[in-house]
Amino acid sequence: MKTKLTLIALASAFTFVLVAQQQRNPLVRSPEPDPQILSKLSEIVSIRERAAKNHHEMLQAGRASHNGLAEVELAEARIDLARERGRPEAIVAELKGLVAAHERRTKWMAGLATDRIAVADIDRAQVELLEAQVRLLRAQK
Repeated sequence: MKTKLTLIALASAFTFVLVAQQQRNPLVRSPEPDPQILSKLSEIVSIRERAAKNHHEMLQAGRASHNGLAEVELAEARIDLARERGRPEAIVAELKGLVAAHERRTKWMAGLATDRIAVADIDRAQVELLEAQVRLLRAQK
């Protein structure tokens, strides 16, 4: 009976350590990234880059408003790619870009009159900024 309790305690402790280790380092994937996944994520990044470039050109031409969504989507795609590649330093760099994009978006929204944008949309943008900041803080640990 004492041996069984000892084994259960050891197994529980070992499980706890494994779970804690995985929670500490959730941004790093397996050492061998799947080439098919990398290919698809790279393609997504390329598409998002084109969309961001097109949006920027439309902004310069006065044919679009600066809502910041293209920048946010591009940053998210780059984060996914860096995570799949298992590059924590690139993840942190891309998360910094995501926070900056959310900050620009939130600032833009705050500058609009309340009759042009719903308060709920401003609140949602602020929450998304805070969530991005939390992700960055976690990645920097």
